Amino acid sequence: MYQSVFSRSLLLILCLTASTSAVSAETDTPLSIYRLAEKNDAEIQAAFSALQAVRETRNQSRGALKPSLSLDGDLAANREDVDTTGVGSSGETSYTSYDVGLILRQPLYRKDLFTDLDITDSNILVAEAEYQAAQQDLITRVLIRFFEALAASDNLDFSLSERDSIKKQLEFTNKRYKAGRSTVTDYLEAKAAFDLAEAQVIAAQDLLRDSLDAIEEITGTPPKDLAPLGKKFQPVTPQPLDVDHWLNEADTKNPTLIAARYQVEKAGHEVDRFKSGHYPKFDVVARYGTQQTGGRFGDSNIDDASIGLQLEFPLYTGGQVSSRVREALSRKQEAQDGLLGTQRSVTRETNKVFRNTLTEMNRIKALKTAVESTETALKSIQAGYKAGTRTNLDILRAQRELYKARLDYSASKYKYVSNYFQLKNITGNLSESDVQIINAWFER
Repeated sequence: MYQSVFSRSLLLILCLTASTSAVSAETDTPLSIYRLAEKNDAEIQAAFSALQAVRETRNQSRGALKPSLSLDGDLAANREDVDTTGVGSSGETSYTSYDVGLILRQPLYRKDLFTDLDITDSNILVAEAEYQAAQQDLITRVLIRFFEALAASDNLDFSLSERDSIKKQLEFTNKRYKAGRSTVTDYLEAKAAFDLAEAQVIAAQDLLRDSLDAIEEITGTPPKDLAPLGKKFQPVTPQPLDVDHWLNEADTKNPTLIAARYQVEKAGHEVDRFKSGHYPKFDVVARYGTQQTGGRFGDSNIDDASIGLQLEFPLYTGGQVSSRVREALSRKQEAQDGLLGTQRSVTRETNKVFRNTLTEMNRIKALKTAVESTETALKSIQAGYKAGTRTNLDILRAQRELYKARLDYSASKYKYVSNYFQLKNITGNLSESDVQIINAWFER
C-alpha cells in the first residue's frame, strides 16, 4: 500500500505536538466534526445511495443473460356461424377456449446484452470513483469550514480587543481633552475609531455565526467550542518539493479524473451497443402448454411441448441503428473532450494549491515577525504620546496595524492547513487517517 510523503510529514508533526493538552470532551475538533459529518452530511449520504443504486444495475444486466421463465395464456368466448355444403352441418356454435403455457427463454447470442454488461461495469467504476471523490471532498469541506470558523472566532476576538483598546484610548483622550491637554480633534478621531471598531465587532459576530451554521449544515448538530491550533504547530514543507511529482500524483490518483476516464470507456461501450442493432439475436425457446377449444366438431384438449432455436436478424430499421451509432460516437467525443478539460483543470488546481501551500508557509513566517514588530512599534508610540512627541492619531493607526497583523497571521495558518490538505485531496491521497493525525494540532 502506497504511503504518501504527506502522511510521513504529518506523523512528524504528531510527534512534535505529542505534549499538547488533551482536548476536552466538550470541545469540538476536526475529528469530532468529521465523525458527525460522515453520518449526517446530506451530500455524502446521497453519493453513497447513488453508488448503491449503480451497483444494483449489475444484477439487472447479468439477469438479462440468464434464463427467463414466463407464464402466458388467453381465454376467449367464441361464436361460429357456419354455412357449408361439405362435411358437417351448418349452423351457429358458441364455445369458450383457453390456452395456457410456460415459456422458457435462454439467450445464446445477444451482442446488445453482453455490451450492456460492459456498460454497467464502467458505470460502477465511475460511481466508485465519484464516491471516493465525495469522501475526500467531505474531509476537505469539514477542514475548510472548521478553519473558517476558527478564523472567524479569531476575527471576533481581535475585533473585541481592538475595540477595548480604542475605548481605553478614547477615555484617556477624553480626560486629556477635559484637562486642556488635548485638542477636540484628538477626541473626535478617537471617537470615530471607536465607532468603526464597534461596527467591526458586529460584522465579526455575524461572520462567526454564519461559519458555525456552515458546520451545522454538514453535521446536523450545532458545534460546541472549537479547539484552536496548538502553540507548537509548525508548517511543514511538502516533500518532495517538486511540483511535477504532485502533478503526476494527481494524474494517477485524482478520483474525478479517474471517473472521467471511465466515462470515456463507457462511451466506447455505448458505441458497441448501438452497433449491435445490426447483429442477430439467437435464443433457445422452450414451451409447455395446454389448450382447450370447441366448435362444430366438438371439444378438444391439447397438451403440447416444444423446444427450438429462435433467430432474429434485422434487415432494415429505417436508419435508426446508424443514427444511434452516430449519436454514440458524438457522445464518446464529448466524453473525451470532457476528460481533456478535467485533466487541464486538475493540472491547474494542483499547480495553484502547491504554490499556495508554499506561499502561506512563507507568509506565516513573515507575519509572525510583523506581529512582533507592530507590537514593539505600538509600545514605542504609546510612550511617545505620553511624552508629547506622538499624536493620538499615531496610536490609533498603530493599533489598527497591530490588529491587522495579528488577524493576517492567524488567517495565514488556517489557509496554509487548508491548502496543505487540498493538495492531498487533489492528488488522491486524502483519507480519514489524515484527520486523525491533524487532531494532535489542536488543544484547549
